[in-house]
Amino acid sequence: MSSPTAPPLDRSAVRFSLTSTVTAPRLMRSLVTALLVTAGRPRLTDAARLCVSELTTNVHRHTDTPVIHLDVTVHPGRVTVAVWDDSGDIRPSPLPDACGGQGSAEHGRGLLLVHELSAAWGVAWPVPRDRRRKTVWFALDEETAGRAR
Repeated sequence: MSSPTAPPLDRSAVRFSLTSTVTAPRLMRSLVTALLVTAGRPRLTDAARLCVSELTTNVHRHTDTPVIHLDVTVHPGRVTVAVWDDSGDIRPSPLPDACGGQGSAEHGRGLLLVHELSAAWGVAWPVPRDRRRKTVWFALDEETAGRAR
């Protein structure tokens, strides 16, 4: 069985693909940091690192995909990041249940953090009838960098 074809990239975008291992979140954090500093967007690095870490950790822990993909698109005033996989085995938890009511829980806050730190975020299946490829994306704005909702 062949893997699905990767979606096309915008001209201002970069794609990183790493094997889904326990080190993938750390490596993706480093890659996105280097890219944002090089692109002149250092104010966005802290929020981007945290959101990327949460999303790549979710893919590693909760899917059976062999490869995690990270797309970063730099726009004037905004950076959009998408983490995607080729596994359709789960849907992300709805945001109201993200903490599950457990204030001291060690897990379950990832999407809530992404929601709080980003200007926008969402989940998409680029091919509606093919649920093997799921994308969770977030956008960071220069104007609102560092401010939680």
